[in-house]
Amino acid sequence: MCKVTDFGMARDVLQENIYERKTKGRLPVKWTAYEALLYGKYTTKSDVWSYGVLLYEIFIIGGLPYPRMDGRNIANLLQDGYRMPKPQHIMMKCWKNDPDARPTFTELKNQLKDMETLHKKLIDMKMYDKQLYANVEDLTV
Repeated sequence: MCKVTDFGMARDVLQENIYERKTKGRLPVKWTAYEALLYGKYTTKSDVWSYGVLLYEIFIIGGLPYPRMDGRNIANLLQDGYRMPKPQHIMMKCWKNDPDARPTFTELKNQLKDMETLHKKLIDMKMYDKQLYANVEDLTV
């Protein structure tokens, strides 16, 4: 059995690349792709959208996506073209309206590897307040 996940709505997609949401449960709106919110269609490209949100959380060191926004308004904002303002590279590619215009996971992996190669020190933790972060070795158990 082949499983693909959209970060909370795992489906068996061995037979087809498109899957639909069939329940009326809670939906992780801030991590859900544009076409999934509007039309209920999920594909590996909607997973790329969700991965872009995860990258956003990582790049801003644990911040929440769509800060101070009500989840009920996000679908309308996305339909009007709104995207979170901070990312200027990989995440924006993940959030294209047209799922076919989004990168594949292989392309994302290669882009991240290229970024790593170009910028050996992506995050210098020494620049952050020492009261917020501590070295593991400094912690006492």
